[in-house]
Amino acid sequence: MIHDRIRRARVLRGLSLEDLAQRLGDISKQAVSKFEKGAAVPNSARLLQLAQALDVKPEYFFRSDAVTLAPLEFRKLAKMPKYRQQQVEEQMREHLERYIALERCFDAANVALDAVPARSIPVASVAAAEDAARKLRDDWAIGGDAIANLTELLEDHGIKVALLDGPDDFDGACAATHDEQHVLIALNRTRPGERMRFTAAHELGHWVMALPDSMPEMDKEACCHRFAGAFLYTRDQVVLDFGSHERSRVHMMELLNAKRRYGVSMQVALRRLKDLDLLSDAGYRSAWIQFSANGWRSAEPEPLLTEQPRRFESLVFWGLAEDLFTRSRASEFLQRPIDQLEPTMAM
Repeated sequence: MIHDRIRRARVLRGLSLEDLAQRLGDISKQAVSKFEKGAAVPNSARLLQLAQALDVKPEYFFRSDAVTLAPLEFRKLAKMPKYRQQQVEEQMREHLERYIALERCFDAANVALDAVPARSIPVASVAAAEDAARKLRDDWAIGGDAIANLTELLEDHGIKVALLDGPDDFDGACAATHDEQHVLIALNRTRPGERMRFTAAHELGHWVMALPDSMPEMDKEACCHRFAGAFLYTRDQVVLDFGSHERSRVHMMELLNAKRRYGVSMQVALRRLKDLDLLSDAGYRSAWIQFSANGWRSAEPEPLLTEQPRRFESLVFWGLAEDLFTRSRASEFLQRPIDQLEPTMAM
């Protein structure tokens, strides 16, 4: 319905009613509110003006396949204002809508990928999250080696991945349709690669682990942190790299080499030593003091490149090659102008 689409587009852009009215220039926020409530219907000229002000294609207002999301779980809930949560939720919903509409253009047998079931691994404690990570690795038959491309691995197992221009206090979130047939992990594209990988693994933990309803939120977050660290950097590999007995000190170069090999931050590598009782409390505190002194808690050496989701774009160009939809439709799927639909391929 057009009125709901207008409201959603405004939320998508993080605008208030007053902001949108100012962008339009010749209308009050009360009049905009009437459009959103369905009390008034914009004419075609006004719809074009709204599309330009909200940076959406006019076709957006006429989409019929609205997606209803299950409740989202945001990391660092308390630090994200409600209006930003709503904006990120709308960005995720809009991306899922386009993704599902794109998949429906194909024979389901060609593109259908069953996502890993939600809450399929019972976990009752933070320590048990370590075993959950190992179980999922076994289920996916990926062994204990480094995961070269986590985004690709997730997409191969039916989990959609999107990079968003999220607010500064947003790292990532996992969303699903109410029937749980479509799952999306959204990540802040401005983060360094190692942080994005950890966030993706953290959100994967939220999806696959069945945590007790009675567990405090802080403990749930600790479980997902433990899961993410163990999924990216397994216990066996940590022991191979740092030894099987508790140490009193760790060298920064050891942590940097772990980052280079396994795509985790130095901080995550350090935390793995703590979690697995391979570093004394004094040694752990000393390492954190070094991190702080070097400014590495906010910006580590050798930030990794961002992993780019490829499946969505590949499906769009597959559909174009097979004449399953027009270039205009492809432009809407990719949110690119038609003249920039196909990037230049340098030799």
